[in-house]
Amino acid sequence: MATSLQSIKMSDGCTIKAKILNPDDSSKPLLLTCHGAPGLSNHGETALWCSPFTDLFRVLVSDLRGCGTSDQQRPYTHERWTADLDELRQWAGDEKVVFIGASHGGFLGLEYALRYPQHLSALIIGDTAAQFSHGCMLDAYRTALTDSRSKDVVDPEQLARLFTGKTISDEDFLTSFAGISPLYAVPDYLASQAEGNVGEALSKIIIPIPETNRAAHDYCLSRFDVRDRLGEIKVPTFVFSGRFDWICPVKYGQAIAEGIPGAKFVVYEASGHLPGIEEGTKFQGDVRGFLKGAGIEGLKI
Repeated sequence: MATSLQSIKMSDGCTIKAKILNPDDSSKPLLLTCHGAPGLSNHGETALWCSPFTDLFRVLVSDLRGCGTSDQQRPYTHERWTADLDELRQWAGDEKVVFIGASHGGFLGLEYALRYPQHLSALIIGDTAAQFSHGCMLDAYRTALTDSRSKDVVDPEQLARLFTGKTISDEDFLTSFAGISPLYAVPDYLASQAEGNVGEALSKIIIPIPETNRAAHDYCLSRFDVRDRLGEIKVPTFVFSGRFDWICPVKYGQAIAEGIPGAKFVVYEASGHLPGIEEGTKFQGDVRGFLKGAGIEGLKI
């Protein structure tokens, strides 16, 4: 496996850091991964829950522009981020990819499927939504103010600033996120059942870049809404949700699956926002079962 990130120059001059986890087996198709949480997460997130698929794919992980160690070069928009991902596909030398992403990575997965359908053979997205500017954001806001893990530490006005990209300083941003971070895991009474600890895992990879996160919330998420276009996605699609996901509850994943013809939908009953970490064994088995019937050229399963 490659051990270090490579620097790939995008068409607008921005340098993106990426690597293929097992680059030497060119016979395997490409799994194009996309991390969530712009301005917080990076390639380490997807490496955690996508690396088990290196026996089937060349797994490409990257830091989106403005994230991790990639250049902090605007624009931070869904259009530009998906363009970068397609340029990474070209860099890897594959005509078609299987796209996998969760949370904001799922937003970009839907956008990639709509912008670059000719380069997509299958779509795997989870704990995500087809829009985030209306009910989804309001549901999350209410949960953060009432859940026992966050209600006593979250300030309503500060949280509103975080959700709208209006935090007034880096400290304001970091304090806001710290208050809601426990919500990403399964509830405490189920924690002993989790295969992996989401909080511990994410604490090791988070690289806060508040400017990127503010831009994503202020500009991107207020405009993101592809609900009316889900029917245009024609590739085999696997949608997953954690039963206790607070930021993108199950009903939003179900709505995506109902909107994409033939999509498979799975709910993980002992997971929060990242079933690939908390129920990794079941998740990996379900994805492999989906891939077996997806008819992906070159995939040996």
